[in-house]
Amino acid sequence: SSDLNQFPLSFVTRKKTAAMPGKQVLVVGHGPIGHSFIEKLLEREAGHQISVLCEEPRPAYNRVNLTQYFQDRDADKHDQMKLSYTNEAALKEQNVQLIYGRATSIDKEAKVVTYSKGSDGSDTVSYDVLVMATGSFCFVPPVPGMTLPEKRNPSWPDDPASRPEGVFVYRTIEDLETMLAAAKAGAKRAAVIGGGLLGLEAAKAVYDLQMESHVLEMAPYLMPTQLNEKAGLVLTEKIQSLGIHVHAGVQIKEVVLSDGKVTGIKLLEKGADEARVLDVDIIVVSCGVRPRDELARGCGLEVGGRGGVKVDGGLRSSDEHIYAIGEVAAIGGSLCYGLWAPGVDQADALVKNLVDGPGTVEYTGSDLS
Repeated sequence: SSDLNQFPLSFVTRKKTAAMPGKQVLVVGHGPIGHSFIEKLLEREAGHQISVLCEEPRPAYNRVNLTQYFQDRDADKHDQMKLSYTNEAALKEQNVQLIYGRATSIDKEAKVVTYSKGSDGSDTVSYDVLVMATGSFCFVPPVPGMTLPEKRNPSWPDDPASRPEGVFVYRTIEDLETMLAAAKAGAKRAAVIGGGLLGLEAAKAVYDLQMESHVLEMAPYLMPTQLNEKAGLVLTEKIQSLGIHVHAGVQIKEVVLSDGKVTGIKLLEKGADEARVLDVDIIVVSCGVRPRDELARGCGLEVGGRGGVKVDGGLRSSDEHIYAIGEVAAIGGSLCYGLWAPGVDQADALVKNLVDGPGTVEYTGSDLS
């Protein structure tokens, strides 16, 4: 310290700030893509101060392998689950500020995000650079009885309180925990809406919970996005042979409720003249996702034709301080990739542009082959 005393104090402090050219980088959303971005930015050691707003009660985990949770059932381990990507201690050591809360609004002029802390009220966090990695929410068909319109939550489309008891989405650890609780409480029959990849995973999961499992698919056969009809019909036979009932080409008319609880689902089967009620105790909705862009809309950012935050090749939105990556990013205003790999490509491109200067990388799309 005696060496330091030879310098005027202002020189010492100024030198310290010069070595910290970093900006306040705020990531909204601590899912797989938000976390991938944080890891890549940390690797570059660019001196940025990173904060992340996480609306789930635990840090990032592997949502792609969510069904694995039915084997693990280790939510009580909090940030040390088998699916966990990181933990609170590791983030603290990396000087990443983890904030638990749900972002509710963005003030672009003041560069401030307001977030809700549940029963503890709300708070704000400021930024120089805002990265939206808010992902998607589950599309819930607009069928009578499927949701409670008066309980709709504008800042959380997947809010369980906005659905009647017995209607679940398949997105988070908490969703799966409530499904496990329903099975424990005696639910015996389940309808899974959606015969895509995730829907079939959900159907297998409820089947493994010893429930009679029905898959309802609006298309004429299963996995219509990936397969042609012949392959889809072969898959249907395979799934049926496992003991899972497949209803393809159905129209869902309404969810039947009694005292606010699910008792059945009314559907028109392919080729039938009239609708019938399938008795079920729970309904699991897994028929696609929509970009989680309510924050962007709320602050007047440009959105894509089919939703999502419109971004350019630098992943920048219509506001020069706000970027978007992952399922919420509408590339060129058109396409939102609902997949993990393109999100990682985008995180990589954005880190290069932030650290090495704008225009270093032009992201135009990902190879999905």
